[in-house]
Amino acid sequence: MPLDSLLCTIMTLLGTDNSTFDDNIVSCWKLGNQVTGGRWYELHRARPRTVTELSGYDYLIKTINPHLDAAGKQRAIDRLGREAFATEAINHNAVIRLLDAELDKAPFFLVQPWIQGRTLDRFLSSAQQFPLNRLMWVIRQIAEGISAGHQCGRVYLGLDPSHVLLGRTGRIKLVGWSQSHGIGEQAWLPHDQVQLARYTAPECFRENYRATKASDVYSLGVLTYQMLAGRPPFGGATVAQVGKSALQELPVDLMIRQPLCPAPLYRLVRKMLCRNPLKRPAFSEVLESLITIEIEHLSDMTLIPL
Repeated sequence: MPLDSLLCTIMTLLGTDNSTFDDNIVSCWKLGNQVTGGRWYELHRARPRTVTELSGYDYLIKTINPHLDAAGKQRAIDRLGREAFATEAINHNAVIRLLDAELDKAPFFLVQPWIQGRTLDRFLSSAQQFPLNRLMWVIRQIAEGISAGHQCGRVYLGLDPSHVLLGRTGRIKLVGWSQSHGIGEQAWLPHDQVQLARYTAPECFRENYRATKASDVYSLGVLTYQMLAGRPPFGGATVAQVGKSALQELPVDLMIRQPLCPAPLYRLVRKMLCRNPLKRPAFSEVLESLITIEIEHLSDMTLIPL
C-alpha cells in the first residue's frame, strides 16, 4: 500500500470521515490552488487534510470534471484507471508515482507528487537554444521511462511535450498515462486531442488498432524531431488532418531543418518515423542507440536553436 494511502487509512481509523467531497476536501486530502483544468479533469495542489504541520501543498490531486455528462464521466473514470494502473505498476525515476487513488466509487481521484519545474512544451516555447548534450539527456530519460512501461506490459501512447515534466535539476517525469494501453489491447484514439495526435503513430488512426511498442518508437521520434527542428514533422488543425498528413505525406528532411543534428541521431530518427511499424527499430534498439549517442556527446555544448 502506498505511504499516503496508509496515511488515509490511519486517519479513517482515528475517526476522520473518509468520504467527504466538497469544494476544499476530497477524501482525506485538502485542496489548495487549482493548477489546471480541461475536458476530463481538474488538477489541484493538495496535502493530507489532518496533517497541519506540513509547510505546503506537496501533492497533486486529479479529479473528474464535475460538468461531464454520464458518458463522459465513464470515459474519464476509465482513463483515470489506466493512469493509476500504469503509474502504480511502473517503478522508475522517469515516471510519475501513484500515491493514492479512489477508482471504485465517488469521489474518483488519484494523487501524485507535486513536481517543481515546468512542462517540456513550455520550456521549448520559452527557450532560445538548447545544448546538444542536455537535449540528449532529456530524450534518453524519456526513452527510459517509456521502456519501463513496456517492461510492465504498458504502451504509453500519450507522449507529447506537455506530458514531460522538467524538474529544476533537469530530471524528467512522464505524466499523462491515462492514454496507456496493455500491449496488444485494442486502443481508443482521443479524436478531440489535436496536440496528442501530432505525436501519434500513423497506425493508431486506423480502425481496430492494437497497442504496440512500435507506436511509442514513432512518438519518441516525433518529439526528438521537434526538439531538433523546432516543430513536429506534421501539422494540422484537426485530428483528421494530422492523421491524413501522417499517413500520406513525408516530413521535411531533418538535416534540412537542423544541419547541426549528429548524423547517427539523424539516421535513428529517420528510422523511428518510418510509416510502416514493422520497419521501425525495436524500442530496446532505440534506447541503446540513444545512450551511445549521448555518451559520444557528453561534452558537446553545441547550441541547438529552438
